[in-house]
Amino acid sequence: MIYTVIGGKGFIGSEIVKQLREAGEQVYVPEKLDEGVFTKALGTVIYAAGHGDCANNPMKVLDSNVSYLVKMLESSQFDRFIYISSTRVYMNQQASCESADLTVCAKDNRALFNLTKLTAENLVLNLADKAIIVRPSNVYGLAVNSPLFLPSIVRDSIAKNEVNMYIREDYQKDYVSVVDVASAIYKLAKADIQSNEIFNIASGRNTRADTIAKVLTDKTGCKVNWFESNVNEAFSEVDISKLQSVIDFSPATIEDDLESMINSFTELYNEHESFTL
Repeated sequence: MIYTVIGGKGFIGSEIVKQLREAGEQVYVPEKLDEGVFTKALGTVIYAAGHGDCANNPMKVLDSNVSYLVKMLESSQFDRFIYISSTRVYMNQQASCESADLTVCAKDNRALFNLTKLTAENLVLNLADKAIIVRPSNVYGLAVNSPLFLPSIVRDSIAKNEVNMYIREDYQKDYVSVVDVASAIYKLAKADIQSNEIFNIASGRNTRADTIAKVLTDKTGCKVNWFESNVNEAFSEVDISKLQSVIDFSPATIEDDLESMINSFTELYNEHESFTL
């Protein structure tokens, strides 16, 4: 079997490629604009491409999340299609199970992201057989120069000995390791799933911002500054019972992994004297 990973050089995609190759699988990682995706037998496609900067590049959000996807669904040869969506589609919803009805929040400045993810999900479910949609929660890992929340505050705690938090202390959401996400996707790809399905991939528990801040201060001695927040988003705990009914899935906790991240980031910072590696 061959696996084709679209976005295989990105944060999640590169971890998927790494685990597939370690398992001895044949992996094809197309370069951007590679016409081979329309002429080769792709086997299992894992679509890990995407873009989320709705304010500065809305057209790239559309192109990455939907437009290129449509071309592949229409013109590529594949046995199974796995699309990576997001649990952000549950924002400000009471339910967080895969069958829940969803709405798009009027005051969400990243509503385009949710809309394109839901559009892409629907296209895959309608145009592919035995398709799998996965909705990871907030994915973290050792992405040293990432602009995402967790890597950013870990960097600041080490390099600046100070962290600015523009969220409330009681703000909470689900965090899941990129290693666990990639492992779950590989297991789902190997599972005997004969119908189109959606699966949440998450830790199944929310972690508060002040809990994360305490780990940072305990490990690095940094100062944490809390600023008044206008963040208008809330997340219920993500239901992962469906995923756990199909595969063995026991995700790591952010508290334990955060300590490891701090140690790894500290070693890199001491070695290079900066995070621009």
